[in-house]
Amino acid sequence: MSLPRPIFRGTFWFLTRRCLERRFFLRPDAETNNAFLYCLIEAALRFKIDLLVSVVLSNHHHAVLFDPHGNIIPFIEHLHKLVAKSQNALRGRWENLWSVEPPCLVRCTDPDDVID
Repeated sequence: MSLPRPIFRGTFWFLTRRCLERRFFLRPDAETNNAFLYCLIEAALRFKIDLLVSVVLSNHHHAVLFDPHGNIIPFIEHLHKLVAKSQNALRGRWENLWSVEPPCLVRCTDPDDVID
């Protein structure tokens, strides 16, 4: 049994999530790039998350975020749901887009962590 993840307001986070079987479901093309960016911005605005940087590769993504209100978990859930639905619709798929492993969420406690 795992314990709940402690969430702290006013925290910087490093987020990573990979696609199922490390497949190239996020391969770059105009539709994928536009959809991912839209989903990221919509989720950030909805949950009042500040986006510092985001990198999307063919089979995973990284983001550095600032969470002033403690909304990181609902933000992640919403973001990944939107991206999965948009990519599955784009590719004519209906199965999982994301790996069954949970997203990697690392708390950045030092300013150097954020810069690194």
